[in-house]
Amino acid sequence: MKKHTLLLALISILFYSCAKKGENSQSTPKKIERIIISPEYLLQSKSSEIYIGVRYFKDYSDKDNITLSLNGQTGTQLSEITAQLEGTSLLFKFNAVNQTGDFKIRCVIKNDQNSLDQEQTLRLVNDFSINSVWNSLDKNYSSSFSSYADRLKTTGYTLRLVSSTSTNVQFGAYFENYAYSNLYVSKSFIAGLAGIYSLVYNDLGLQQIKINNGSPDVDQNFSTAKFYADVTANYGNYVSQSNTGSGKVTVFKNGIYTLTVTETPALVSTIITKS
Repeated sequence: MKKHTLLLALISILFYSCAKKGENSQSTPKKIERIIISPEYLLQSKSSEIYIGVRYFKDYSDKDNITLSLNGQTGTQLSEITAQLEGTSLLFKFNAVNQTGDFKIRCVIKNDQNSLDQEQTLRLVNDFSINSVWNSLDKNYSSSFSSYADRLKTTGYTLRLVSSTSTNVQFGAYFENYAYSNLYVSKSFIAGLAGIYSLVYNDLGLQQIKINNGSPDVDQNFSTAKFYADVTANYGNYVSQSNTGSGKVTVFKNGIYTLTVTETPALVSTIITKS
């Protein structure tokens, strides 16, 4: 009788332990944290396909249900890569919207316990002419981004952080040809002015668009002669040219905009201002 009672007690303990373990395992939350939305272009042309990267972090390995939408259109997922320190990164593609204006990007990530969503506004413009770009880059919009995406030619993308201060926003790198062109999909922005873009603001709004076009002593693919040829082809002959102690300054005009190109042995750069 005692053996029978002891056996029942052991069975009860084992049953309780297993039930408790199952209860604990099911109650362990699956955490979804920090969704980062990274468009390829922070200002988008209405007539082009749109690529948007999403990165998020979680503490489990199960697959999630992930949707990304833009203007009511659901994006097509192109890739998904998970890295221990970089979280889960996905790349989506959208068809051209063919409208101008501000549109909401919305990302929703769900597991079998909870969900997390994030929104970001993306501005679409007719084209990337200087006038169109200048009039679309108010400080509130340009500083609303934390990152942008450089698409890889293989799969996925590299997330690039955007730095922003009270007067400056580092707006992105847009190159048709660059030292790493074998790795990344090339992307052009303002015609003839490839480079790393920074926006400078004052109390009245956008004051300058600064572009580091290329470093001849670092990037062997950068051709100073080709750069001037591209600028001339898009904006006509220069209106003035002068030599300084460190290099050469060449000025081009495009309507009410002035393009001041400074060339030194280390860097070719352009500053766009508005009259």
